[in-house]
Amino acid sequence: MSVDKRQLAPFIHTEKSAPYIYMTFLAALVPCVVYGMFYYGLRAVILILFSMTAFVFSDNLCMRVTHRRSGGDYFDLSSLVEGLLIALMLPPDTTLLTALTAVLFASVITKQVFGGAGSNIINPACAGRLFVELVWPTGTQGFSYGETNSKLALMSLVVQKQPEAMPSYSQFSIIELLSGNYPGLIGTACFICILTGGLFLTLKGTMRLYSPVSYILTIVVLYPVYMLIGTNTFTFDGLIVYLLSSGAFFIAVFFLGDLTTMPSRFASGVFAGVVCGSLTLVIKPFVSPMVSLLAPVLAVNFLSFVLDFFSKTLSRRKVRSREVDVS
Repeated sequence: MSVDKRQLAPFIHTEKSAPYIYMTFLAALVPCVVYGMFYYGLRAVILILFSMTAFVFSDNLCMRVTHRRSGGDYFDLSSLVEGLLIALMLPPDTTLLTALTAVLFASVITKQVFGGAGSNIINPACAGRLFVELVWPTGTQGFSYGETNSKLALMSLVVQKQPEAMPSYSQFSIIELLSGNYPGLIGTACFICILTGGLFLTLKGTMRLYSPVSYILTIVVLYPVYMLIGTNTFTFDGLIVYLLSSGAFFIAVFFLGDLTTMPSRFASGVFAGVVCGSLTLVIKPFVSPMVSLLAPVLAVNFLSFVLDFFSKTLSRRKVRSREVDVS
């Protein structure tokens, strides 16, 4: 009785199609969207819809100008996902102009210049959000509480509000931090929503856990060292507050779990997560909190194909060495 020992081609990493992957990402982001809309009201709804619509329009306009169209059997949902990610990483009192700037940079410069969906070497949403954080820092400081009387407030979408003094996150209880009941970004504050989305992606097989898990573990291990060097003090509560309030879990799930821009092999994925977590803590004292989270992600995006290449080369050498030993 013969046994079929044929293997898949080495360039096939998953049997899931691109529309399926992006559809699961949209579904995984639904809890964060519902939370943002409930907590911040109509302004969050408008920011989310505007960013998604602007990203779709920009991508389609670029494809028309360059005469590059996708096949008729391919329905591209990447524009919706990337526009949604940008909106969820913005404070609720962000102007539409700031959101549009992030979207255009992500769509035109980061995505379409490199060939469109699936061809970009760095995450477009991450790059767009980092761009406005660097060139327009005052435009990304519109944090506020989600009071009932401000659910219909819309002026912050047009006129930039003066940045308010942010309270210390250490004054909030663990329950508030887990549920997102504190001033934060539209969709990154609620740990329960992020965890729900991450579990959904894992069950659907559209997220690799190598980088996200190693990233969080690296922060957990190195954060005490970071605190002892910087302040000579460390408390376990401080670590919990940082993990829950910084947006690190959102970055881990929806950026480091990306199938396109992160390494596809186990060893290289773990290494990328360790590098990303280490860089986050190294640059944290010198830059804004959002830059310390996003810049390392783009750094490992640039290194992804190199890490995969070396990981694949080393694994092949091990196989060959075992073959030689056996013979």
